[in-house]
Amino acid sequence: MKKGGILEALFKNASYIVIVLISLIYIASSLIMISKTGKSVLEILGTGALSLIVGMLINSAFRGIGLRRGEADERTLSTSELHASVVEEISPYIDKLDEFCELENARALKIIRSRILMRAGLKYENCFDESAMARELDLSCADKTKTKQMIKAYKKAQSIKIKPLTPFALTCDSVDSSNPYDLGKSKREFERQKGMGDIATRIIMALIFGYFGVTLVSEVNVSTIIWNSLQIIMYLTSGVIGMYSSYMWLVDEHRASVIKKIDILQKFKLYVDKTQKQD
Repeated sequence: MKKGGILEALFKNASYIVIVLISLIYIASSLIMISKTGKSVLEILGTGALSLIVGMLINSAFRGIGLRRGEADERTLSTSELHASVVEEISPYIDKLDEFCELENARALKIIRSRILMRAGLKYENCFDESAMARELDLSCADKTKTKQMIKAYKKAQSIKIKPLTPFALTCDSVDSSNPYDLGKSKREFERQKGMGDIATRIIMALIFGYFGVTLVSEVNVSTIIWNSLQIIMYLTSGVIGMYSSYMWLVDEHRASVIKKIDILQKFKLYVDKTQKQD
């Protein structure tokens, strides 16, 4: 994106543009009266479908601008470069990454189970052995109420599942959400999720605009133009908000997940150094 360009100006002033557009919607709404159109079902569907398509195209375009702007942000670029360099550094020891991930998964599972058990006054060591296998629960010293809480916590800790950390999740960008490491959504998943949400929103808006029409208080024939303009302004407002939201997701949430991967890979490097010294 060229500095000083229209898109650059649009992005930098996104919040102000949203304020102006919302203000225009409110001002324009004072010129019209909302009423039923009396259209048939097919006419409503036809008008609504056109509105739906226009809204989706506008919002998709703005969201794309936000993602591209986020990818070009210096913070995103520097974090991506750092992640790539760390991955390159650990590449000679990639065969040890599976073992490291298994240890991290076992440690994370123990932490999660311990938190669940602590709420019921139970110790991890009394419920699970060194291999993470469940021990027989001793309830001899607990009263009836406490016994129920202990059994519930014990069963929950025993059945808890985590999505394991994997070498692929640490070294690639397109990963699934991982619990408890929570490495976040990939850009593809984010776009798909936002796209599904957009469809639902646009369908509702399309049906509203398809079912309702307007007439000017003064019976001026430009009522349809004003109504359609209002729709476009609302779509533009939604699009600008979506653009900024996409940008912030990329430079904030997504970048944070990459930083988390870098931290884990740095921990892996320490693990490799330690194992090499032991050997």
